[in-house]
Amino acid sequence: MVFADPGEARARAQGVLDSDPSAWRASVAHQVIGIWQRDWGDIRIALHHLRRARDLAARAQAPDREADVLAALGVALVHAGRTRQGLEALERGVTVSSGHTRARVLFRRAYASWVLGRHREALEDVRRAIPVLRQADDVIWTARAVTLRATVHLALGAVDRADADFTAAEALWDTTGQDHDKADVVESRGLAAFRQGDIPLALRLMAEAEERYAKLGTPSFMLYIRRCEVLMAAGLAPEALTEADTAIASLDGIGGQSTRKAELLLVAARAARLAGDPHTAIARAALAVRLFAGQRRPWWETHAQLVLIEARVATGRRSGRLVADAAAVAERLASFGAPAAPEASLLAGRIALALGWTADAERHLAVAARSRHSGP
Repeated sequence: MVFADPGEARARAQGVLDSDPSAWRASVAHQVIGIWQRDWGDIRIALHHLRRARDLAARAQAPDREADVLAALGVALVHAGRTRQGLEALERGVTVSSGHTRARVLFRRAYASWVLGRHREALEDVRRAIPVLRQADDVIWTARAVTLRATVHLALGAVDRADADFTAAEALWDTTGQDHDKADVVESRGLAAFRQGDIPLALRLMAEAEERYAKLGTPSFMLYIRRCEVLMAAGLAPEALTEADTAIASLDGIGGQSTRKAELLLVAARAARLAGDPHTAIARAALAVRLFAGQRRPWWETHAQLVLIEARVATGRRSGRLVADAAAVAERLASFGAPAAPEASLLAGRIALALGWTADAERHLAVAARSRHSGP
Protein backbone atom coordinates (compact mmCIF):
# COMPACT_ATOMS: atom_id res chain seq x y z
CA MET A 1 0.00 0.00 0.00
CA VAL A 2 2.90 2.39 0.58
CA PHE A 3 3.16 3.09 -3.17
CA ALA A 4 -0.59 2.90 -3.80
CA ASP A 5 -1.88 5.15 -1.02
CA PRO A 6 1.20 6.37 0.89
CA GLY A 7 -0.61 8.47 3.51
CA GLU A 8 -3.05 5.70 4.39
CA ALA A 9 -0.25 3.12 4.53
CA ARG A 10 1.74 5.26 6.96
CA ALA A 11 -1.31 5.83 9.18
CA ARG A 12 -2.19 2.12 9.28
CA ALA A 13 1.41 1.19 10.07
CA GLN A 14 1.38 3.55 13.05
CA GLY A 15 -1.92 1.99 14.10
CA VAL A 16 -0.31 -1.44 14.09
CA LEU A 17 2.55 -0.19 16.26
CA ASP A 18 0.06 1.27 18.75
CA SER A 19 -1.70 -2.10 19.16
CA ASP A 20 1.05 -4.16 20.88
CA PRO A 21 1.85 -6.22 17.74
CA SER A 22 3.90 -9.37 17.37
CA ALA A 23 7.53 -8.97 16.31
CA TRP A 24 6.65 -9.96 12.72
CA ARG A 25 3.79 -7.45 12.42
CA ALA A 26 5.83 -4.70 14.08
CA SER A 27 8.64 -5.37 11.62
CA VAL A 28 6.27 -4.79 8.69
CA ALA A 29 4.90 -1.60 10.24
CA HIS A 30 8.33 -0.13 10.94
CA GLN A 31 9.38 -0.99 7.39
CA VAL A 32 6.39 0.84 5.91
CA ILE A 33 7.15 3.98 7.90
CA GLY A 34 10.82 3.62 7.02
CA ILE A 35 10.09 3.39 3.29
CA TRP A 36 7.79 6.43 3.49
CA GLN A 37 10.46 8.49 5.24
CA ARG A 38 13.20 7.19 2.92
CA ASP A 39 11.43 8.27 -0.24
CA TRP A 40 9.51 11.39 0.87
CA GLY A 41 10.81 12.47 4.25
CA ASP A 42 13.78 12.48 6.62
CA ILE A 43 16.40 9.86 5.74
CA ARG A 44 17.61 9.69 9.37
CA ILE A 45 14.13 8.79 10.61
CA ALA A 46 13.92 6.23 7.80
CA LEU A 47 17.12 4.53 8.94
CA HIS A 48 15.84 4.35 12.54
CA HIS A 49 12.61 2.59 11.50
CA LEU A 50 14.27 0.26 9.00
CA ARG A 51 16.90 -0.85 11.52
CA ARG A 52 14.14 -1.49 14.03
CA ALA A 53 12.25 -3.51 11.38
CA ARG A 54 15.40 -5.56 10.68
CA ASP A 55 15.94 -6.37 14.36
CA LEU A 56 12.29 -7.37 14.84
CA ALA A 57 12.41 -9.63 11.77
CA ALA A 58 15.46 -11.37 13.20
CA ARG A 59 13.65 -11.76 16.53
CA ALA A 60 10.69 -13.30 14.69
CA GLN A 61 13.08 -15.79 13.06
CA ALA A 62 11.62 -15.01 9.62
CA PRO A 63 14.46 -15.11 7.04
CA ASP A 64 12.39 -13.80 4.10
CA ARG A 65 10.99 -10.98 6.28
CA GLU A 66 14.53 -10.09 7.34
CA ALA A 67 15.77 -10.20 3.72
CA ASP A 68 12.99 -7.88 2.58
CA VAL A 69 13.83 -5.36 5.31
CA LEU A 70 17.55 -5.61 4.57
CA ALA A 71 16.81 -4.70 0.94
CA ALA A 72 14.80 -1.62 1.95
CA LEU A 73 17.47 -0.65 4.49
CA GLY A 74 20.24 -1.13 1.93
CA VAL A 75 18.57 1.30 -0.48
CA ALA A 76 18.07 3.83 2.33
CA LEU A 77 21.73 3.61 3.34
CA VAL A 78 22.80 4.20 -0.25
CA HIS A 79 20.52 7.25 -0.46
CA ALA A 80 22.04 8.49 2.81
CA GLY A 81 25.49 8.35 1.20
CA ARG A 82 26.58 5.27 3.20
CA THR A 83 27.30 3.20 0.12
CA ARG A 84 29.45 0.46 1.63
CA GLN A 85 26.95 -0.26 4.42
CA GLY A 86 24.07 -0.18 1.95
CA LEU A 87 25.64 -2.68 -0.41
CA GLU A 88 26.53 -4.94 2.54
CA ALA A 89 22.88 -4.95 3.67
CA LEU A 90 21.70 -5.76 0.15
CA GLU A 91 24.25 -8.56 -0.20
CA ARG A 92 23.10 -9.99 3.12
CA GLY A 93 19.49 -9.79 1.88
CA VAL A 94 20.36 -11.79 -1.23
CA THR A 95 22.21 -14.37 0.87
CA VAL A 96 19.45 -15.07 3.41
CA SER A 97 16.56 -15.08 0.89
CA SER A 98 15.39 -17.50 -1.74
CA GLY A 99 12.99 -17.79 -4.66
CA HIS A 100 10.41 -15.04 -5.03
CA THR A 101 11.77 -12.96 -2.12
CA ARG A 102 15.29 -13.12 -3.52
CA ALA A 103 14.00 -11.77 -6.85
CA ARG A 104 12.53 -8.76 -5.02
CA VAL A 105 15.82 -8.24 -3.19
CA LEU A 106 17.72 -8.45 -6.48
CA PHE A 107 15.45 -5.75 -7.88
CA ARG A 108 16.30 -3.48 -4.93
CA ARG A 109 20.02 -4.16 -5.40
CA ALA A 110 19.62 -3.33 -9.10
CA TYR A 111 17.94 -0.06 -8.12
CA ALA A 112 20.81 0.78 -5.76
CA SER A 113 23.30 0.02 -8.54
CA TRP A 114 21.41 2.41 -10.83
CA VAL A 115 21.56 5.15 -8.18
CA LEU A 116 25.31 4.56 -7.89
CA GLY A 117 25.80 4.66 -11.67
CA ARG A 118 26.75 0.97 -11.84
CA HIS A 119 24.54 0.30 -14.82
CA ARG A 120 25.93 -3.04 -15.96
CA GLU A 121 25.48 -4.50 -12.47
CA ALA A 122 21.96 -3.08 -12.38
CA LEU A 123 21.05 -4.77 -15.67
CA GLU A 124 22.51 -8.08 -14.51
CA ASP A 125 20.43 -8.13 -11.31
CA VAL A 126 17.20 -6.95 -12.92
CA ARG A 127 17.54 -9.54 -15.69
CA ARG A 128 17.90 -12.24 -13.04
CA ALA A 129 14.87 -10.96 -11.15
CA ILE A 130 12.32 -10.49 -13.96
CA PRO A 131 11.82 -14.17 -14.97
CA VAL A 132 11.26 -15.21 -11.34
CA LEU A 133 8.81 -12.36 -10.71
CA ARG A 134 6.89 -13.22 -13.89
CA GLN A 135 6.76 -16.90 -13.00
CA ALA A 136 5.31 -15.95 -9.61
CA ASP A 137 2.72 -13.79 -11.40
CA ASP A 138 3.92 -10.83 -9.34
CA VAL A 139 2.59 -8.05 -11.58
CA ILE A 140 3.59 -5.11 -9.37
CA TRP A 141 7.21 -6.14 -8.88
CA THR A 142 7.54 -7.23 -12.51
CA ALA A 143 6.35 -3.78 -13.58
CA ARG A 144 8.86 -2.16 -11.21
CA ALA A 145 11.68 -4.27 -12.58
CA VAL A 146 10.77 -3.57 -16.22
CA THR A 147 10.52 0.17 -15.43
CA LEU A 148 13.96 0.09 -13.82
CA ARG A 149 15.43 -1.79 -16.78
CA ALA A 150 14.05 0.91 -19.08
CA THR A 151 15.58 3.64 -16.92
CA VAL A 152 18.99 1.95 -17.03
CA HIS A 153 18.73 1.60 -20.82
CA LEU A 154 18.10 5.35 -21.00
CA ALA A 155 21.17 6.09 -18.91
CA LEU A 156 23.22 4.05 -21.37
CA GLY A 157 21.71 5.81 -24.41
CA ALA A 158 19.59 2.85 -25.60
CA VAL A 159 16.45 4.93 -26.20
CA ASP A 160 14.51 2.40 -28.30
CA ARG A 161 14.96 -0.38 -25.73
CA ALA A 162 13.91 1.99 -22.98
CA ASP A 163 10.79 3.08 -24.84
CA ALA A 164 9.75 -0.55 -25.42
CA ASP A 165 10.19 -1.36 -21.73
CA PHE A 166 8.30 1.76 -20.60
CA THR A 167 5.40 0.77 -22.86
CA ALA A 168 5.38 -2.78 -21.46
CA ALA A 169 5.58 -1.50 -17.89
CA GLU A 170 2.73 0.94 -18.39
CA ALA A 171 0.49 -1.90 -19.62
CA LEU A 172 1.30 -3.83 -16.45
CA TRP A 173 0.70 -0.81 -14.19
CA ASP A 174 -2.72 -0.24 -15.76
CA THR A 175 -3.86 -3.52 -14.16
CA THR A 176 -2.89 -2.36 -10.64
CA GLY A 177 -3.85 0.32 -8.14
CA GLN A 178 -0.28 1.49 -7.56
CA ASP A 179 -0.84 5.21 -8.05
CA HIS A 180 2.65 6.40 -7.11
CA ASP A 181 4.27 3.84 -9.39
CA LYS A 182 1.92 4.90 -12.19
CA ALA A 183 2.98 8.52 -11.73
CA ASP A 184 6.60 7.40 -11.82
CA VAL A 185 6.19 5.69 -15.18
CA VAL A 186 4.51 8.81 -16.63
CA GLU A 187 7.55 10.78 -15.46
CA SER A 188 9.86 8.20 -17.03
CA ARG A 189 7.96 8.37 -20.33
CA GLY A 190 8.59 12.10 -20.23
CA LEU A 191 12.31 11.45 -19.92
CA ALA A 192 12.15 9.02 -22.85
CA ALA A 193 10.34 11.63 -24.97
CA PHE A 194 13.10 14.11 -24.11
CA ARG A 195 15.81 11.66 -25.13
CA GLN A 196 13.97 11.21 -28.45
CA GLY A 197 13.95 14.97 -28.97
CA ASP A 198 10.27 15.72 -28.27
CA ILE A 199 10.59 18.51 -25.69
CA PRO A 200 6.91 19.64 -25.68
CA LEU A 201 5.71 16.07 -25.04
CA ALA A 202 8.36 15.64 -22.34
CA LEU A 203 7.17 18.75 -20.50
CA ARG A 204 3.50 17.70 -20.79
CA LEU A 205 4.18 14.25 -19.38
CA MET A 206 6.28 15.65 -16.53
CA ALA A 207 3.54 18.13 -15.68
CA GLU A 208 1.04 15.25 -15.57
CA ALA A 209 3.37 13.27 -13.29
CA GLU A 210 3.75 16.27 -10.98
CA GLU A 211 -0.04 16.56 -10.65
CA ARG A 212 -0.27 12.88 -9.74
CA TYR A 213 2.48 13.18 -7.13
CA ALA A 214 0.79 16.26 -5.65
CA LYS A 215 -2.46 14.34 -5.13
CA LEU A 216 -0.54 11.64 -3.26
CA GLY A 217 1.62 14.05 -1.26
CA THR A 218 4.79 12.34 -2.52
CA PRO A 219 7.27 14.87 -3.93
CA SER A 220 9.64 13.49 -6.54
CA PHE A 221 13.04 15.15 -6.52
CA MET A 222 14.01 13.00 -9.49
CA LEU A 223 11.20 14.72 -11.42
CA TYR A 224 12.78 18.12 -10.66
CA ILE A 225 16.15 16.85 -11.91
CA ARG A 226 14.66 15.52 -15.13
CA ARG A 227 12.55 18.61 -15.78
CA CYS A 228 15.62 20.80 -15.33
CA GLU A 229 17.34 18.81 -18.08
CA VAL A 230 14.38 19.39 -20.39
CA LEU A 231 14.23 23.10 -19.55
CA MET A 232 17.91 23.48 -20.38
CA ALA A 233 17.41 21.76 -23.73
CA ALA A 234 14.54 24.17 -24.41
CA GLY A 235 16.86 27.13 -23.83
CA LEU A 236 15.41 27.94 -20.41
CA ALA A 237 18.57 27.60 -18.33
CA PRO A 238 17.74 30.38 -15.81
CA GLU A 239 14.40 28.69 -15.07
CA ALA A 240 16.19 25.35 -14.67
CA LEU A 241 18.68 26.89 -12.21
CA THR A 242 15.85 28.40 -10.15
CA GLU A 243 14.00 25.07 -10.06
CA ALA A 244 17.12 23.15 -9.05
CA ASP A 245 18.02 25.59 -6.26
CA THR A 246 14.42 25.55 -4.98
CA ALA A 247 14.44 21.74 -4.93
CA ILE A 248 17.77 21.68 -3.05
CA ALA A 249 16.35 23.99 -0.38
CA SER A 250 13.23 21.84 -0.11
CA LEU A 251 15.29 18.64 0.18
CA ASP A 252 17.49 20.18 2.87
CA GLY A 253 14.36 21.32 4.70
CA ILE A 254 13.08 17.76 5.18
CA GLY A 255 16.46 16.09 5.71
CA GLY A 256 16.05 14.11 2.49
CA GLN A 257 18.30 11.88 0.41
CA SER A 258 21.90 13.06 0.01
CA THR A 259 22.12 11.19 -3.29
CA ARG A 260 19.39 13.38 -4.77
CA LYS A 261 21.03 16.52 -3.36
CA ALA A 262 24.24 15.69 -5.21
CA GLU A 263 22.31 15.12 -8.45
CA LEU A 264 20.42 18.41 -8.00
CA LEU A 265 23.72 20.23 -7.46
CA LEU A 266 25.00 18.73 -10.70
CA VAL A 267 21.97 19.84 -12.69
CA ALA A 268 22.18 23.29 -11.04
CA ALA A 269 25.81 23.54 -12.15
CA ARG A 270 24.85 22.69 -15.72
CA ALA A 271 22.04 25.23 -15.67
CA ALA A 272 24.28 27.96 -14.24
CA ARG A 273 26.89 27.38 -16.94
CA LEU A 274 24.27 27.56 -19.69
CA ALA A 275 22.76 30.66 -18.08
CA GLY A 276 26.10 32.43 -18.39
CA ASP A 277 27.05 32.22 -14.71
CA PRO A 278 30.23 30.11 -14.73
CA HIS A 279 31.28 31.04 -11.18
CA THR A 280 28.02 29.67 -9.73
CA ALA A 281 28.48 26.63 -11.97
CA ILE A 282 31.97 26.06 -10.55
CA ALA A 283 30.71 26.28 -6.96
CA ARG A 284 27.80 23.88 -7.54
CA ALA A 285 29.87 21.41 -9.59
CA ALA A 286 32.76 21.35 -7.09
CA LEU A 287 30.35 20.54 -4.24
CA ALA A 288 28.70 17.85 -6.39
CA VAL A 289 32.10 16.28 -7.12
CA ARG A 290 32.85 16.09 -3.37
CA LEU A 291 29.46 14.60 -2.53
CA PHE A 292 29.62 11.99 -5.29
CA ALA A 293 33.15 11.02 -4.26
CA GLY A 294 32.03 10.59 -0.65
CA GLN A 295 29.08 8.49 -1.81
CA ARG A 296 31.38 6.26 -3.89
CA ARG A 297 29.59 7.11 -7.13
CA PRO A 298 32.35 7.40 -9.77
CA TRP A 299 29.92 7.48 -12.74
CA TRP A 300 28.25 10.57 -11.30
CA GLU A 301 31.49 12.08 -10.00
CA THR A 302 32.97 11.97 -13.49
CA HIS A 303 29.93 13.73 -14.98
CA ALA A 304 30.28 16.45 -12.36
CA GLN A 305 33.98 16.79 -13.21
CA LEU A 306 33.02 17.37 -16.85
CA VAL A 307 30.70 20.23 -15.88
CA LEU A 308 33.39 21.67 -13.60
CA ILE A 309 35.89 21.75 -16.48
CA GLU A 310 33.30 23.28 -18.81
CA ALA A 311 32.58 26.01 -16.27
CA ARG A 312 36.28 26.79 -15.81
CA VAL A 313 36.69 27.08 -19.56
CA ALA A 314 33.68 29.42 -19.64
CA THR A 315 35.59 31.81 -17.33
CA GLY A 316 38.26 32.11 -20.01
CA ARG A 317 40.74 29.60 -18.62
CA ARG A 318 42.81 27.61 -21.11
CA SER A 319 45.69 25.29 -20.24
CA GLY A 320 47.29 22.01 -21.05
CA ARG A 321 46.09 20.76 -17.67
CA LEU A 322 42.47 21.38 -18.69
CA VAL A 323 43.04 19.51 -21.96
CA ALA A 324 44.44 16.55 -20.03
CA ASP A 325 41.64 16.68 -17.47
CA ALA A 326 38.94 16.73 -20.17
CA ALA A 327 40.62 13.85 -22.01
CA ALA A 328 40.82 11.80 -18.80
CA VAL A 329 37.13 12.46 -18.11
CA ALA A 330 36.30 11.36 -21.67
CA GLU A 331 38.16 8.08 -21.14
CA ARG A 332 36.39 7.39 -17.85
CA LEU A 333 32.97 8.20 -19.30
CA ALA A 334 33.65 5.90 -22.26
CA SER A 335 34.65 3.10 -19.87
CA PHE A 336 31.27 3.52 -18.13
CA GLY A 337 29.42 3.43 -21.47
CA ALA A 338 28.12 6.94 -20.73
CA PRO A 339 26.58 8.83 -23.69
CA ALA A 340 28.32 12.02 -22.46
CA ALA A 341 31.79 10.71 -23.37
CA PRO A 342 31.87 12.48 -26.79
CA GLU A 343 31.06 15.79 -25.06
CA ALA A 344 34.24 15.48 -23.01
CA SER A 345 36.32 14.65 -26.10
CA LEU A 346 34.78 17.62 -27.89
CA LEU A 347 35.66 19.85 -24.94
CA ALA A 348 39.26 18.60 -24.89
CA GLY A 349 39.50 19.30 -28.61
CA ARG A 350 38.11 22.81 -28.30
CA ILE A 351 40.51 23.72 -25.49
CA ALA A 352 43.41 22.38 -27.53
CA LEU A 353 42.27 24.42 -30.54
CA ALA A 354 42.16 27.58 -28.43
CA LEU A 355 45.75 26.88 -27.39
CA GLY A 356 46.80 26.36 -31.02
CA TRP A 357 47.59 22.69 -30.42
CA THR A 358 46.25 21.49 -33.76
CA ALA A 359 47.46 17.90 -33.59
CA ASP A 360 46.05 17.34 -30.12
CA ALA A 361 42.79 19.01 -31.10
CA GLU A 362 42.42 16.80 -34.16
CA ARG A 363 43.00 13.67 -32.09
CA HIS A 364 40.32 14.53 -29.53
CA LEU A 365 37.84 15.81 -32.10
CA ALA A 366 38.23 12.62 -34.14
CA VAL A 367 37.18 10.62 -31.07
CA ALA A 368 34.17 12.87 -30.58
CA ALA A 369 33.20 12.64 -34.24
CA ARG A 370 32.72 8.87 -34.03
CA SER A 371 29.48 9.44 -32.12
CA ARG A 372 27.77 11.55 -34.79
CA HIS A 373 25.76 8.61 -36.17
CA SER A 374 24.79 7.03 -32.84
CA GLY A 375 23.61 7.84 -29.34
CA PRO A 376 20.89 10.19 -28.13
